[in-house]
Order: sequence, then structure tokens, then C-alpha cells
Amino acid sequence: TSPRTREEITKLGWTVLPHPPYSPDLAPSDFHLFGPLKDAIRGTRFEDDESVIQAVRTWLRAQDKSWYRQGMHALVPRWRKAVQVDGDYVEK
Repeated sequence: TSPRTREEITKLGWTVLPHPPYSPDLAPSDFHLFGPLKDAIRGTRFEDDESVIQAVRTWLRAQDKSWYRQGMHALVPRWRKAVQVDGDYVEK
């Protein structure tokens, strides 16, 4: 982070969390969104891009708020695990 960013973070009193290198386990879209979305539209033939976009939007809007909340809360233990293994997401 740039010195100016660090200065601003300090001024705001924020806590900077450790951030491991990229881990696919930390992307909510990878572990919570895309799997169920793929299941929902699997086997559907789309005539054009607009049909795909509409199907995805319809599916996203049909999900309850609690489903999104659950996905965000699931991120916390995944983040902790990635930090503990220093971003080495391949278990040995």
C-alpha cells in the first residue's frame, strides 16, 4: 500500500487485516455464487447473450437475503484458514 493510503487508514482508525496471496477459497463468487448458479441454469439453451443475462438476473433476484448473508459469513472462516496457512490453499 502506498504511504498515503496507510496514513489515511491510520487516521480513520481502521485495522488492516492480514491478506494472503490470492486464494480461490476467498472469492465468494467462486465458492458461493457460481456453483449454485451453474446448477440452476445447467442444461438450458440460450438463444443469445441477452437471454443468458436475463436468466442470471432472474436467478440472482430470486435468492433470499439470507442466502447472500450466509455466503458472506462463510467467508470469515475461509479467510482465517487462508491466513493461518499463509495463503497456501493446497492442503498437504
